[in-house]
Formats: sequence, structure tokens, C-alpha cells
Amino acid sequence: MRVENKEAWTLMALHRLKSYVTDVKRRLNSRLRRSAQQRARSLRELESLDSIVFREAVVLDVPALAELHVVTWNVTYNTTRGPTIATRTSQWSRIIAEPIRRDFVLVLEDGEGRLIGFTWGKPHEGEFEGELSKIYLRFEYHGLGLGRRMMGETARRFIDRGIHSMILFAEVTNPTLGFYDRMGGERLLDEQGRFGGAYVWRDLNALLP
Repeated sequence: MRVENKEAWTLMALHRLKSYVTDVKRRLNSRLRRSAQQRARSLRELESLDSIVFREAVVLDVPALAELHVVTWNVTYNTTRGPTIATRTSQWSRIIAEPIRRDFVLVLEDGEGRLIGFTWGKPHEGEFEGELSKIYLRFEYHGLGLGRRMMGETARRFIDRGIHSMILFAEVTNPTLGFYDRMGGERLLDEQGRFGGAYVWRDLNALLP
């Protein structure tokens, strides 16, 4: 076997091994989250979804938003080593306090005034006009249709701003990738046909209810 062919075969084998490990981690994380979700969902079965409010985030939401971001990120990736509440507080304070903004932060508030989810949309330079930078929902609320409503409300806010397409960059280890597939997201592939976590929606009207 020629040296260059051997090197190419080795690189291909390493890539396949990396893809396999990534897929196993994603499936394991998804399985762990589903079992936790099933236990927690029973706590919310009697809560009326009609009591949940979708609204724009304000400066006073920053402490709760930072805590929500930390909790949902850690649960998603099954870790306790994500950014701290102090870090997230600093980040969200800077974003929401910006005097001239082209982005938007949408939060979900339950009947008791607790934040349970959020999305962050902003303009994107390139083929796609908008970017869904963040979308998180407390895991006990998964499977209730709120994720679909979050995507629809996000799409509506983009459209109101004259933005009709969007891109989302996800981690390939994210166990919720299937949600983006079900929401009609198109997987972007690189020149080698590999998926790196980017989804696009070419017409946001398709996400509206």
C-alpha cells in the first residue's frame, strides 16, 4: 500500500471512529434525559399550558435568565462544568442593555412568573438572513409542544423584522438534534458530505402555526 493511500485510509478510519463516538454520546445523553424527563413531566401534567406567556426579555429578567441558561445547558450536555451563573449574567446584561439592538430575546414565563425557556435570534450575514443563536427549555416541559411554539414565535419575530430565513449552529453531541429535524430543518453538509451541526430554514413561514 502506498504511503499516501495508507494515510488517507487512517484519516478516514479516525473520522469514522470520531463520528461513532459522537453518535454514541448523543444517544446516551438523549436516553438519560428522556428518563429524567419522564419522571419530572408528571410534576407538570396538571399545569395548564395556557398559563405560559411568551414575551420579550427585559433587563429585570437577567438574573433568572442567567440561571435558566446554566441549568438548561448543563442538563442538555449532561455536565456540571458549563459556564457559571456569573458568566451568563454578565453576558445577558451586556446583550439586553444594548441601547440599539437588532436581535431579540424571547422568554417563556409560567403561571407563577418563573422563566422556563428562551430563544435568542439575531441577524446573520450571509446566505441566510437570521440566526437562531440559542433555544432552551427546562427539560420537564419537553414533549408538551412548547418547543414547536418557541420555533413558531421565533420565526414570527424574524418575519416581523423582514427576515425570512435562518440558520442554527448546534453541537453534534446535542441530544435534541432530532427536534430540529422534526421542525423541518435542513442539515447543511460540507464538501465531504459530513454534517457539522448546522441547520437552515429557507422559508420561516413554514414554522408559523
